[in-house]
Amino acid sequence: MKISGDLDLYAAQQEAARLAARAQVRDIRLLRSSIEMERFPGHSVHLRWSMDTDIEAERDENDGDAFVLRTKYTVKVNEVVTTVSSEEPRDLSASTEGSDDDEASLIADISFEFAALFTVERREDDSPVTDEELRAYSFTTGVFAMYPYAREYIYDTTGRVGLPPLTVGVLQLPVKRPVATA
Repeated sequence: MKISGDLDLYAAQQEAARLAARAQVRDIRLLRSSIEMERFPGHSVHLRWSMDTDIEAERDENDGDAFVLRTKYTVKVNEVVTTVSSEEPRDLSASTEGSDDDEASLIADISFEFAALFTVERREDDSPVTDEELRAYSFTTGVFAMYPYAREYIYDTTGRVGLPPLTVGVLQLPVKRPVATA
């Protein structure tokens, strides 16, 4: 499931609140990794990256108080070649945003998948976790729990393949803005 731009984060947090108060991560594993380095980047070029995240929750059929979150990440690292009409030198490291004069070409494609085992510490009077709670938890607390592992993996992997180690920014989820009523 992709985290959609119309996610009502506030409603999802409320739906996930009970599970967020009772779930604990027990184990995190790297399930799959693929790195394709297309070529070496130029000596003094600017690199830009993009990342897609897909998260999925699976219940443990043998244990109703456990579930697994699987997060798949795809990172594309592009070389940005800037065409400058003037003779003045230009600082290519000043921005990660492209302009109309920029052309990007793929340098590396990194994809990987983590799985995290969570257990739920239910109280005597608790009802079982619903599918809606699990989905909301995945998009709120779960994705944030997995993100530091993804950031570290990306930093380490880009350095190991000879690229400048990539520091991925803080996770920001799209937030559906409430419509103001008159």
